[in-house]
Amino acid sequence: MGPSELFLHNGKIITLDGDSSVREAIHVRNGRIAAVGDGADLMPGVSPEAKRIDLGGRSVTPGFFDSHAHMDREGLRPRGGIDIAGIDTIDGIVQAIAEVAQHTPKGTWIVVMPMGEPPHGYISRPEELRDGRYPDRHDLDRATKDHPVYIRAPWGWWSRPPFPAVANTMALQRAGIDADTVPPFRTEMLTNGLGEPTGVFLERNFTPILEYTLFRVVPRFNEIDRLESVRRGSATYARLGTTTIYEGHGLTPNLLNAFRDAHETGDLRLRTWAPLSVPTAAFDDARIEEMLFHWADRISGRGSGDDMLRYEGICLDVGDPTLADIISCHYPYEQWAGHFYQSLPHDRLVRIGTVAARLGIRVNCLVCYDLERVLRAYEEIDRQVSIRDQRWTAVHVVDASDEQIERMKRLGLVATVTPNFMYMAEDRFGLDKLRDRGIPIRRLLDAGVPVTLSSDNVPPSMIWTMWEALARWDADSDMRLGDSELTREEALRISTQSGHHLIFNDHQAGSLEPGKLADMVVLDEDPLTCDEDALRDLEPTWTFVGGHATHSPETEPST
Repeated sequence: MGPSELFLHNGKIITLDGDSSVREAIHVRNGRIAAVGDGADLMPGVSPEAKRIDLGGRSVTPGFFDSHAHMDREGLRPRGGIDIAGIDTIDGIVQAIAEVAQHTPKGTWIVVMPMGEPPHGYISRPEELRDGRYPDRHDLDRATKDHPVYIRAPWGWWSRPPFPAVANTMALQRAGIDADTVPPFRTEMLTNGLGEPTGVFLERNFTPILEYTLFRVVPRFNEIDRLESVRRGSATYARLGTTTIYEGHGLTPNLLNAFRDAHETGDLRLRTWAPLSVPTAAFDDARIEEMLFHWADRISGRGSGDDMLRYEGICLDVGDPTLADIISCHYPYEQWAGHFYQSLPHDRLVRIGTVAARLGIRVNCLVCYDLERVLRAYEEIDRQVSIRDQRWTAVHVVDASDEQIERMKRLGLVATVTPNFMYMAEDRFGLDKLRDRGIPIRRLLDAGVPVTLSSDNVPPSMIWTMWEALARWDADSDMRLGDSELTREEALRISTQSGHHLIFNDHQAGSLEPGKLADMVVLDEDPLTCDEDALRDLEPTWTFVGGHATHSPETEPST
């Protein structure tokens, strides 16, 4: 991991302390900051064994905190199938599959990652391919007739609807799909003039269900995939300057185990706070209450674990009930999600939330679908058991009236927001129509509601997320969705510091001050003064967690 002592000098140490001071050097010993100041003043206290880095004028800030990362999903991409990123012709896709088929035993599935290229270039519409159409079963049959081939639809939040998936003839046969097949919820099965399936399926669910329904026969992710997803995702997020994540959507027990295993082998490169995702769509209230009692000793209060991996709290949700019913039938499988899809009506949300409150378990709830319903439930819970000092969260605040924000303040809630949703505003919660009302960071801050930013893995970079919080840029309309009214320093603080309030860790992280954890990132430019357009492309040169380099120029983490 590196030496126990570190000395960075000849740079701009943006401390984010109470005085917003900027220093020239920082001295780290045994994982914590020993001193900040001028290099010449600090030098006498630095031992000869310390690792010394001449910053060459680069900037150092506290490490980025992602309050809703889905880190494992990023790491799952390389495990999701054959990579065809950047191939924009049908012939190119066919050739890539044909090459794999030559080395694959006959009859074995060939699963392909979605068409297009991350982070924002996944194929949605046929004109985005140079052929002006999607490939179909006959195209994929040209690649191979001896293997079932399935091109996955992208995870919904990576792209714009519709989300195309394509199967060859053998894959359709394996799945039992023919002209009489009824497509599942919000999914279209394209057919030819004879009513026969072309092999193209267009899904409009942001949580894809094709592999829960028609294509249940497609090979599923396994425990090794989950563990590798954590290892790979951890390396990627570290490379992007993130030092702490809070998985606000909650994690399934299988994934919690993968995080644990990665931590035990030293492959978890960033601090992780992990609430439990509760399978409310799969079990009735009695079973859920039993589960909460079972987990309470690990996830109540400040949780259990250490300063690199801590289990704490639960996640609830009020999503689409039809999707919840479909996905819950496959419990405990979670496909791309990493969490259990939930759809709690008011009475169930209150009942389960009240049980959690009595057990001292903090609740995270997604509010993007219905903030008012979640607020009413939180208020009803609070009348029975006070939650006001527990920092319950409102995850994905997309829109809120001033009156709702005041109620959030009274309940002591923390708001997590994902500015990146604005980049594809037309397809994200009506943000194209909300414009300056959407993602109300300024109004939340002014009302005294703590706000922390999240990438939601769209894309995974918190530097991009900070830029989007300032720019409010909508790529669909090619314009800003109003003025953020944030200063650069405010944007930096809610990207690096505010999350530590969420996890009750303000006292030891979030600023570069003596005694605090040495979690920090070295950037090639000053995020407070560089051009706004350049901000989203800032490159982390080093990332440090507890003074140990999790990303550096010398050793690029394997992805």
